Amino acid sequence: MNIAVFLDEVMPINGPLMLVPRSHTAGILKAEHDTTTTSYPLWTLDEDTVTKLVGEGGIVAPTGKPGGLLLFHGNLVHGSAGNITPYPRKIVYLTLNAVSNYIRTPTRKEWIAHTDFSPIVPTDDDALMRHAASRYQQAAE
Repeated sequence: MNIAVFLDEVMPINGPLMLVPRSHTAGILKAEHDTTTTSYPLWTLDEDTVTKLVGEGGIVAPTGKPGGLLLFHGNLVHGSAGNITPYPRKIVYLTLNAVSNYIRTPTRKEWIAHTDFSPIVPTDDDALMRHAASRYQQAAE
């Protein structure tokens, strides 16, 4: 699962993330690392594969205000072009998957891609309410 949190407004003109609907149902796709156009290895698909998937599902580019949230399947074909406008487009991405699917050979700096692959520990359903109540109590004292 991928989670994108918009820190800036994401508009059609400032290089939004593009998604190919239903492409996550296409099975295992042959991908290669592009090591020349970015500062880190980037998974890419060949043009014929992208053309076929877009022909079947089209392309959408979700937009939204700061604080907007986008959730999508980790296998959904996605990508973005560079932002050549004066409007920033900062987005924080969280990728969640099985601990068994951890990155074997990290290639990105720790501040870009965290390398702590510990499982997420669930908490009680009311943990956030209890935390808020204790903070409210502390403020009242």
